[in-house]
Amino acid sequence: MTIPTFTTYTPPDVYVADVTTPIITAPGVAAQVMAIVGPALGYRTANESFLLYSATGAQLSFQGVFTTAQVGPPPIAAPVVTTVTGVVLTQGVDYSFTVTPDASGNPALSITAIARVATSPNISDGSQITIVYNYADITYYRPQVFTDFQSVLNAYGPPLVSVSPTTPGASQVANPLSFAAQIAFTNTANTIIALALNPSVGNLQQQLQAAYAQLSTYYQATIIVPVFTDDLTPTSGTVSAYAATLAGDLKAACLLAASNGYPRIGIFGLPRNYSESAEPIVTLASSLKTKRIVLAYPEIVQVFNGLTGQVFNASGCYLAVALGATLTSLPVNTGLTRQSLDGFTGLTQAEIAAMTTSTLNAMAAAGTCIVYADRNGALTCRHGLTTDMSALNNREVSLVRQADTLLMQVAAGMENSGLIGEPITPEMPAIVEGALTSILEQCVNTNIINSWSNLTISQETFPSGDPTIIDCAFTYVPAIPLNYVQVTFSIDLTSGLVATQSAQNAAAA
Repeated sequence: MTIPTFTTYTPPDVYVADVTTPIITAPGVAAQVMAIVGPALGYRTANESFLLYSATGAQLSFQGVFTTAQVGPPPIAAPVVTTVTGVVLTQGVDYSFTVTPDASGNPALSITAIARVATSPNISDGSQITIVYNYADITYYRPQVFTDFQSVLNAYGPPLVSVSPTTPGASQVANPLSFAAQIAFTNTANTIIALALNPSVGNLQQQLQAAYAQLSTYYQATIIVPVFTDDLTPTSGTVSAYAATLAGDLKAACLLAASNGYPRIGIFGLPRNYSESAEPIVTLASSLKTKRIVLAYPEIVQVFNGLTGQVFNASGCYLAVALGATLTSLPVNTGLTRQSLDGFTGLTQAEIAAMTTSTLNAMAAAGTCIVYADRNGALTCRHGLTTDMSALNNREVSLVRQADTLLMQVAAGMENSGLIGEPITPEMPAIVEGALTSILEQCVNTNIINSWSNLTISQETFPSGDPTIIDCAFTYVPAIPLNYVQVTFSIDLTSGLVATQSAQNAAAA
C-alpha cells in the first residue's frame, strides 16, 4: 500500500506502507596489497624442441625473443641450439631466425621462428633440435599478482648472486624486484603486485613514471614501493638530488591517484650511496610533506646472502618494502609504530653510532619513518609517520589508512546499491540514508572506524543547487594509536616497621 498525498479527496481509512530501507552489503574490507615496482632480471628463459626444416620455420612459443646476446644491463645471453647428440649449432651457419614485428612496434609482441640453413654442414633437414632462449613478452612488463615467492622466482629469476663479487663492497642483489618480493613475503605479506620496469621506456626515472601510470587504476594497490639497484646512478647531478627527484615522482603519482579516487600510500626508501651531507634527511622529508608518502630511514641495511655466506650492505628501499609488507598484513586501524621487520641482519655500526636521540627526533619531527635496532638487536619501526606532520590525522599512517579504507568502502557500497539512475521519489532521501547507514555500521563492525554520527541527507534545490544531487555528510571517530603511556610514582615512607610480641611470649614473661 502507498501512503496517499492527501492533496485530493481521500476517504477516511487506515493507510499502511512498508518504508524499510535497503540493507546494503559492502564488498568486505578491501585487501591491502602492496605494489613493488623496480628492475628485474629482464628476461625469462624457455626450453623447446623442434624438427628443424629449411623450407618452413618453427615458431617459438613466446613473443619478445632475444635472438642475439644483449650487453645490458642486464646482460642477456643469445639462444643456444643443440642437436640430440649435444652438438651446439651456429646461428647463420646451421639455423636462422625470422622475426615478425608487431604493428605497434612493441618488441615484446614480436613473433620469432627458427629454420634450418639449407647449406648447414652439421644438421640435416628434419632433424630434431633443442633451443634454450630468453624472452620478455608483453606480460613481463605488466603488473602481476603473486601469493608466494616461488612464483616470483619462476617469473623473474633469483634475487641474489650465487658467487661472491670480486669487488669489495659490491652489491649482492642480482634482481631488485625478486629480492624485494622475498623481503615482502618474509614480512608476512599475503599478496603482492610486482611490476618490472621496462628499459625500453627510457632512464630509471622515466621507467618508474611509466610503472606508476600502469598502476594508476589498480584499486587493490593501496601501497606503492619503488626499488632500484643498490648504487643508484643519476642521469645528472648528485645521487641524493636524484633520489629526491624520484621521491617527488612517487609523491606526484600517489597524489594523482588519490585525486582520481584511488587512495594509496607511497613508501620511499633511499639508495645505499645516498649522502646525507648532500641532502639532509630533514630537508628531504620536509620537501615531500604529504600524508601520501612515508620516507624510510636509514639508507643502508645489512643482509646475509646464504649463497655466498656473506653479509652485505643493501639499500634502504628494501626497508621500505618491509614496512609496506608489514602494513598490509596488519588490520586497517593498526600502524607501523613498534612493528618489527624481518629478513635483515641489522644496521651498520656507523649508522647505529649516528642514531643519537637528538638526531632521530629531528628527523622524526620533519616526518621521517625511522627503523632502529632495539635492545635485542631486532629492527623496529620507531614511529609510523608520514611526511606530513601538520596534524594528527595526517602524520599517523594508521589514520591515513583508516580514512582511505572508509572512502573506498563508502564508494563501493553506494555504487553497489543500484541507486544511481533511479527516480528521486519522496522516499529516496530515506533510502539513501538507510544505504549509507548500513555501510557505516559495517565499517564499525569490521574495525575500520570506531563510530560515526551526525549523518545528514538532503536533496539540492533549484536554482541554488542541482536537484539531481542528494548530499550526504557524516562524521566518524577513528582508532587513535596509543603512542605514549605516562606513569608517575613516588616513595611513601610514612609507615615504618612495627615490632609485635606474640601472645605466647607475653604469657611467659
